[in-house]
Amino acid sequence: MKDESQRTDVSRTNKNSYIWDVPTRVCHWALLVLFVFSWWSGREGGMFLQYHMLSGYCILSLVLFRFFWGIFGTSSSLFSNFLFGPAEVWRYSKTIFHKNSVRYFTHNPLGGWAVIVMLVALLLQVITGLFANDDLFNEGPLYQYVSSQVSDFFTGIHEVIANFLIGLILLHILVIAFYQFWKKQHLVRAMITGYLSEVPEKSRVEPVTLWRALFFLVLSGSIVTLIVSV
Repeated sequence: MKDESQRTDVSRTNKNSYIWDVPTRVCHWALLVLFVFSWWSGREGGMFLQYHMLSGYCILSLVLFRFFWGIFGTSSSLFSNFLFGPAEVWRYSKTIFHKNSVRYFTHNPLGGWAVIVMLVALLLQVITGLFANDDLFNEGPLYQYVSSQVSDFFTGIHEVIANFLIGLILLHILVIAFYQFWKKQHLVRAMITGYLSEVPEKSRVEPVTLWRALFFLVLSGSIVTLIVSV
């Protein structure tokens, strides 16, 4: 976990620094699209559940990739660079409504932990789906390894986590709007272009070779393939 040394004063920052690499941005938007599709296909049910499961496999692959990227990726994507201790989280939370509060390279202390909560929730969502069933013709690939009672339990948890994730996404949108209009921090634009203003110059991220990202993406997809085909 990082401490307050990762904070920066706005008066000592540069403009338009490259922060978010391509793999991080693609993973972010792909997870959003896949979750929306999974939610829709799950509600439709029937034949759409086959696509629902395929979407779930893709989500699991991307979540695993993001965990790998949080350890071996570029500096802005490393968990070690945006997971702060309780003291710094509390310090930042007391100034969150200040327009000119300190800026952080990559996520702020609250945002960093929000990323972890979202990833863990997505991971649990997909894992429970592997054991779930729809009481008709569709069953998760690992359904056969648990009893019907356990499968029903996982199915219920799967639905609960889906609603929790919807709440997280709505909260995320509200927070983004708050930063956009109150703090004048253009986070959506940064996640599209990769560039963010008013961050420490020493913390700028150099473009990463995509081969490293491709390796971890293939590794993640291979792990998911092994899981669903056992």
